[in-house]
Amino acid sequence: MKEVSDNIPEQMEYAIGRCKIALDRMRKLVISEGFPDQKSEIYFFKKLKPAVYGKLLYYRAVFDLESKRQRADLSIIRRYFQKRLYKINEYFNEHQEKVQYYKCGFKYLDEKYFVRGNSGVPLELQEDHQLMDEDFFTWHDHTFSMIMAYEMLMEYIQKELDGLENGNSLESIKSTLRWTGKKIELAEIIYALHLSGTINDGNITIKELAEVFGIVLNINIGKDIYRLYTEIKQRKIEHAKFLDFLKTILKRRIDEDDE
Repeated sequence: MKEVSDNIPEQMEYAIGRCKIALDRMRKLVISEGFPDQKSEIYFFKKLKPAVYGKLLYYRAVFDLESKRQRADLSIIRRYFQKRLYKINEYFNEHQEKVQYYKCGFKYLDEKYFVRGNSGVPLELQEDHQLMDEDFFTWHDHTFSMIMAYEMLMEYIQKELDGLENGNSLESIKSTLRWTGKKIELAEIIYALHLSGTINDGNITIKELAEVFGIVLNINIGKDIYRLYTEIKQRKIEHAKFLDFLKTILKRRIDEDDE
């Protein structure tokens, strides 16, 4: 999805759309073709559907997290991430029996959990019109999807929290440097470095790189980095004019030294 955008919410929107298309195609196939036997039906609702629906739930959650991140400072982001981790753990505790069934790969209740038209489905689920599509729903395919999504989300949040802690270490360096040029000029440098792949072999997001430059140069550029790129693209002449300027003055100095 890197080709789609460097903006994570935009990446998530794209991924959500692809998952919806996949689920729609899967539903049509299930309704039109059915299953040759119960074993195939169980495999589909236990493994295949949750693999896609779980990613859809995960992408939606990341979209929500990252949308909020762009409008908040680090302390609020950290508290929000920690709150989400607490909610995930709360869900796992409340559904401990199903989580164990999922993680241990048990099979003894598969005919009850993953076959359609089961009369044992609780009344509250039967009345939930958002979940209850009788042709494309079993008792616990949604539960397994939630577990898969939450496992991925926990990993994502923990990684982001670790990144925030590392960011705090950088923030503790009291830099006396200040960027005295225009923000859009610094954005040219940041995007050029990011696209060149010369920092962490390219394994860093543009927002992370912008935040590092912002901390070192005492300028708040992280929240503006995507907007600044749009402004760069909208220039009629010389999109990267500051980089061209830097190239010119460096070449001039080298020529002067050679005289």
